[in-house]
Amino acid sequence: MKITWYGTATIGIDDGKTKLLFDPFVRMNKRIETTLIEGFAGFDAVFITHGHFDHIYSIPELAETDKSVPFYCTETPKKTLMKEGVSENRFRVIRPDEEIHIGDYTIRPRRFRHIVFDPVYILTVVPKSIMMLSKLFKVAYLNRKMPEGGEIVAYEIEAEGKKIFLTGSFREHPEEIYPEDIDLLILANGGSVFVPEKTKAFIDKYKPKKIFVDHFDDAFPPVTREVSVERLRKMTEKNHPEIEFIIPEVCKAVEL
Repeated sequence: MKITWYGTATIGIDDGKTKLLFDPFVRMNKRIETTLIEGFAGFDAVFITHGHFDHIYSIPELAETDKSVPFYCTETPKKTLMKEGVSENRFRVIRPDEEIHIGDYTIRPRRFRHIVFDPVYILTVVPKSIMMLSKLFKVAYLNRKMPEGGEIVAYEIEAEGKKIFLTGSFREHPEEIYPEDIDLLILANGGSVFVPEKTKAFIDKYKPKKIFVDHFDDAFPPVTREVSVERLRKMTEKNHPEIEFIIPEVCKAVEL
């Protein structure tokens, strides 16, 4: 099974027979390598963790490029995307207590929450925001236009005897039970400089065999910055040297 990071929180999973895509978003920063929308076509299903624009903005264009792929999501992103012209028949509305079977995959949505943006992170992007006001207004508009509505899910994905737990943002839901024996934790590392502190309890409890970080890129300046993963890597290496820590490169598949 191959895992590919396409930038931000966009992840592809391919078992050689069926391909799943998560949170397709073409990055808005021309200074970094950007996947073209055509690179998101040809998947068998698309899953959405929540409705923020950096997880769904590219879906209307993808729906035109690939006219058959279904979109699995909660009600809020469905309503947002229908306003953007995506036909209702393209959607499969998910519930946190169901199992979805596609090819040899079993996918279980799990209740999750969005990370809390910390003041330190916000202060680090203020100077850039002042210098790029027009882009700041665009991002603010998109954020208002595409809310998450309190509907955040993570996905438990099983195939080939392996278990993947994929997050689009990182904060546990107090009433949810998460899977044991995680082979690969796909961990969103964005929105805070304190991701190591915010994820430590989860890593200590569930001890995934591998951690694959994403969402650490400067995807839509001026309100984003590249978030270093070194503190998280060093914390993991110190506390759990048995865990393999993967920092992916854009569009380069990693074998699970």
